[in-house]
Amino acid sequence: MEVSKVLSGTGAVILAASAVLVLVFALFLTWVVRLRRALQDARRATERERAVSARERANAAQERTLAAERGEEVKRLAAVRSELDEAARRERILRDSVQASFESVARNMHAMSMVQQQVLDGLEQHVEDARLMGEVMKADHAAAQMTRKAQTLLVMCGIWPARRETRPVSLFDCVRGAQSRIVEFGRVDVHGGQNLYAVAPAVEGLMHAVAELLENATVFSPSRTQVAVAVREVAAGAVIEIDDAGLGMPPDVLEKAAGQLRDGLDLAQLGAVPRLGLACVGRWSRELGFGVELSTASAYGGTRVVVFVPHRLLTEPAGAVRAADHKPVVVEPVVVGKVNQDAGGAGLGPAASGPAGAAR
Repeated sequence: MEVSKVLSGTGAVILAASAVLVLVFALFLTWVVRLRRALQDARRATERERAVSARERANAAQERTLAAERGEEVKRLAAVRSELDEAARRERILRDSVQASFESVARNMHAMSMVQQQVLDGLEQHVEDARLMGEVMKADHAAAQMTRKAQTLLVMCGIWPARRETRPVSLFDCVRGAQSRIVEFGRVDVHGGQNLYAVAPAVEGLMHAVAELLENATVFSPSRTQVAVAVREVAAGAVIEIDDAGLGMPPDVLEKAAGQLRDGLDLAQLGAVPRLGLACVGRWSRELGFGVELSTASAYGGTRVVVFVPHRLLTEPAGAVRAADHKPVVVEPVVVGKVNQDAGGAGLGPAASGPAGAAR
C-alpha cells in the first residue's frame, strides 16, 4: 500500500512536471513565433525604410538633375533674352539712324526746293517772253513736286511742315493747290468747294494729303482718262470725293492700303521699296482730325477716295469772320526748324506763293 501511494505521488509529480514543461514549451514556442514575427516585421520595416530612403535619394538626385537642367535652361533663356534685347537695341539704333538720315535728306531737299521755288516765283514776275515763261513754269512745277516729296519724308519722320497760310482757303483752292503738286495735273477735273473754306492751320495738311491721293489716282489709272474730284457740303462738314478710271483694287490690296491709312506705320515697316503716300495721308488725318476712306464704289470703275472734313476744320471766308466771333482751332502743325548750315541746307520757311499761286 505504501509503495502504491509513493508511486501514485510520483506519477502525480511527473504529470505536474510534464504539464509545467508542456506549458513552458508552449510559452517558449509562442515567444519564438512572436520573436520571429517581430524580426520579420523589423526586417520589412527596415526594407521599407531602405526603399523609401533609396526613393528619396533617387528623387533628390532627380531633383538635383532637374535643378541643374533648369539652371542651364534659365541660363540659355537668359542668353537668348540678352541676344534678343541686343538685337532689338541694334534694330532701334539702326531704325533711328535710318530715320535720322531720311530726316536730314528731307530737310535739305525741302530747303533747296523752297529756295528754288522762291527764286522761280521772283523770275515769273519779270519774264515777259511766253516761251521762257513756259520753261520757268515747268521748273516751278518740278520744284513743287520736289517740295511735296520732301514734305512726305518729313511727315513720316514725325516733323510737320511749316504752315503756309494765315487766312482761310476754299476747299476748291486746296484741291487746285494739291493738283499743282503732281506730275499729271492736267488730268484732274475739280468741281465744287468754292464756298467751303478750311481753317488756315489745316490748309497745308489737307493740300498735302489730297496731293498724295491725286498722285495715286493718276499713277494707277490709264493716262488717257480723267480723275474726277467733287467737293460738296454734307451735314457733318464737307467731303472731297476722288474717282479714278483705273482697274480698281482687289480686296487684299484694298485692305493693305486701308491698313497703311489706319495703322500709323513708320519708314522701317513699309518694306524695302516703300510707298509713302498713303502712310503720309494717314498721319495727316490723325494729326488734323479728318477722315479718309478707300472703296471700289467709283462710278468710273476704278477706286474712290472720300476725304471727310469735319465742321471744326471749316470756317467762313476771311472777310465774313468777325474778330469777336473767331475761335482758335487746336490743329496747329509743328513748325519745321532750321537745317544745319554745315549740311548745306537753308532755313525751312513758308513758301512765297499760296495755293492760288501754286495752282497757276
